[in-house]
Amino acid sequence: MKERGNIGVTGVESIRLGDMKIGDLPIAEGAIAKQQMPLAEDTERQNEIKNILAGYPKQSVVYLESRISEAEQNIIRINDMKSQQTAMVSEYTSQISLCKFRDDEISRIAEDDDDREAKMKDLFKRFPPYKVPAMEQQIIQSSEAIERADGVIAKEYTSIAELREIKGLCVQRDMKLRYLGAEVVG
Repeated sequence: MKERGNIGVTGVESIRLGDMKIGDLPIAEGAIAKQQMPLAEDTERQNEIKNILAGYPKQSVVYLESRISEAEQNIIRINDMKSQQTAMVSEYTSQISLCKFRDDEISRIAEDDDDREAKMKDLFKRFPPYKVPAMEQQIIQSSEAIERADGVIAKEYTSIAELREIKGLCVQRDMKLRYLGAEVVG
């Protein structure tokens, strides 16, 4: 049995006519076959493009960059919200402390003190009568919001890492496609 000379060879190089390479054909047959080679080469190039497209993610680099940017902006917005919530917790905590101080001072004023009303008015001017239970509830809600925000930020960082990995593959895909002369969109 005659051994083929194209085992392990792929693409245009593997083409054989009557077990002969294109360059080994008689002149007339070789000339006809060589005229068809650009079509075979283009078909091979198109197949390589299809294989590259099938083996890589479908997203465009521009789309992935926009998603990464969006996630980064979300992190900035969430950190701003966390700062606001933290400031609110701090402010409410100090207001609650002042209210407790006011209430302690009011309890020290004797019932039979002649200046009781004037002293209480003065305390309420210096320490406005905030609703302490409402502020305490807001502190709890703000603390929970900060915890949830930390979870969202962690998810956004995970998304950014995944998107950057996919973007790297898409950049690699686009380089291979450009090398083959394929049009790369975005």
